[in-house]
Amino acid sequence: MEDKAVLISIHPGYTEKILSGEKRLEFRRSWVVRPVKYMVIYATSPIQRIVAVAEIKEVYSGTRARLWSLAMEKGGGISRRKLFSYLADSKNPVAIELTNIKQLESGLDPKDLFGSNFRPPQSFCYLKEDVLSQITEIL
Repeated sequence: MEDKAVLISIHPGYTEKILSGEKRLEFRRSWVVRPVKYMVIYATSPIQRIVAVAEIKEVYSGTRARLWSLAMEKGGGISRRKLFSYLADSKNPVAIELTNIKQLESGLDPKDLFGSNFRPPQSFCYLKEDVLSQITEIL
């Protein structure tokens, strides 16, 4: 299977919560069409590095209220106000449950993988298996 991972941009405050285990769900306004098994986490500015790889255990969809209930149950790492605001205009919001999170201790400069023209994805981008292999070799 060629596209079994995605690269996703996450603000550093939330990446810290994911790495500490406080945040086990990542919320998105929309999600992938093709099934993926791994999420490669890119911490946005000022860090601007790939900081972790996580397995996707489950993807839940539903209303903001349902996703908030999941956040309370499983560890959303976000306040109700911020979650509801973030998902306000979304037609198909999801909560992605993460497991087996592996941190890249010093992080990885994405330009080393993707070249100097790298631009962080607005939502996500699929990764080819060879790119995922390069990242997991560092773990």
